[in-house]
Amino acid sequence: MPDSPHGPADVVVLDATVLTMDPARPRAAALAITGGRISQVGDRAEVAALIGPGTDVIEADGRVACPGFVDIHTHTDLDLFRDPGHLLFKNYLMQGITTVLAGNCGMAEMAPGELLGRLDQAPPAVNFGTLAGHGYVRDACGVPAGAEELSGEQIDAMRDLLGKAMADGAFGMSTGLEYVPGLSSRTAELIACATVVAEHGGFYASHMRSEGDHLLAAVEEGIRIGRDSGARVQLSHLKTDGVCNWWKTDAVIGAIEAARADGIDVAGDQYPYTFFGWNPSIFIPGEHLAAGRATLLDTYLTDPRHRLRIKEGIVDRIVRYHGGDGDLVVVFDWTDGDGRRWQGTTLAGILTARGLTPGPEAEAELILKMLPDERSDAVMGSDLSTSDDAVRRYLSLPYLAVCTDGFNQPWLAPCHPRSYGAFPKVLGEYVREKRALPLETAVMKMTSLPASLMGLTDRGVLRAGAWADVVVFDEATVGERATFDAPAAPAGIDFVLVNGVVVVDRRASGDGFRLDAGASGALPGRVLRRGLAG
Repeated sequence: MPDSPHGPADVVVLDATVLTMDPARPRAAALAITGGRISQVGDRAEVAALIGPGTDVIEADGRVACPGFVDIHTHTDLDLFRDPGHLLFKNYLMQGITTVLAGNCGMAEMAPGELLGRLDQAPPAVNFGTLAGHGYVRDACGVPAGAEELSGEQIDAMRDLLGKAMADGAFGMSTGLEYVPGLSSRTAELIACATVVAEHGGFYASHMRSEGDHLLAAVEEGIRIGRDSGARVQLSHLKTDGVCNWWKTDAVIGAIEAARADGIDVAGDQYPYTFFGWNPSIFIPGEHLAAGRATLLDTYLTDPRHRLRIKEGIVDRIVRYHGGDGDLVVVFDWTDGDGRRWQGTTLAGILTARGLTPGPEAEAELILKMLPDERSDAVMGSDLSTSDDAVRRYLSLPYLAVCTDGFNQPWLAPCHPRSYGAFPKVLGEYVREKRALPLETAVMKMTSLPASLMGLTDRGVLRAGAWADVVVFDEATVGERATFDAPAAPAGIDFVLVNGVVVVDRRASGDGFRLDAGASGALPGRVLRRGLAG
């Protein structure tokens, strides 16, 4: 807490529409910040009285001021230490995101304790927490990629490693059940692991086994894991994938609502796009992936009969999910065997440029050609997966938080625009233009809801004593500007503060970003650990 709310403030925001997310005072007109925390929330006169000679005065001129956005589903740990500039989190801060949770979809490059320890030595520009990736835990315990029935010793080793991860501050465990090695895991294994997470007060976040053909069964598995383990369940980037499956949206919502009514704590997150990011293996039927990448490439694809079965599975997906239209699948970046680089081009476009006729068979062959190059996300793309109606239906759920499912990719192209504009897209497109939900509800799903899902009590809210993560945006102009081909900062995000430090200021020249890599020792973010203040 600040020593006193009555001394000169470090920063004040005046003449704002302050959406506090605090039920005791939902709205205000001004706020003051002292020592990195909110020191006053009130009207202009009482906050203006705290202005001193060194106070930074932000005149909001009627703009909305709200808590900094909390992104509960990111992959920002995967490239965090590849470049000092990644610690700046520019593509997150420019869209108002001040807190991120990494380690999602079962993926991780190191143990949570090691990751957070490194960040203790070099703090990032955002508040940073992580989950323990189930895939990492499996690998670290020496469990073979395709192993399904694990021994008691293997389960115990995983539980021990998860217990250490939770003790080191992980917020829970994530799974990637469409990926190797998660797709080989049995439900009993996941319940055993999630029980450890529950014992430490964490939650179970799952990229489920299916987001399309077997979506309903996947949701039921997640619910069962929550019921049997006692862990809160977070269904990751909830969507209904494939035209043939769009009818399932209402059934998914019905299953979640029934579970919640039965006392099972099930929530989730969602990015506001009809298309998702992919790599080629997402098109391969899971039974061919389970044995691992080496077996797939060196054994299955070299056997003509096995290769034919795999190709038939790809064709089936393209036909049923996309109506056979190769223009609905975009390749972000791939260099083919002839050294020609394809960026932001559809499967159909690549085939046409090569003098081939587009169609499901040819598109399946193209995906098979890309598979050997799928390493370190060298081949990624986007896939029209769901309907705008499904996006709206999931967005209407008060327990689904907005997320990016994004990467810390400073201005790389081509890429999925969600890493640059997911949160402003909701405010601009789904609130202002489509009127799919009220402004306060959208802000809640970006602030207090994800903060509460993580167990953070002093973030996601503007009240005296809370950490001063603040976004000031123009309700009339806020929106996404990024495209697949051209990443760009969003419109209408005018000021962003992290722990009381102004990091985005559109009063300044250029893009308004105030941080630089050379100032890494002074970056304002804090390392977050489950159950600890921060």
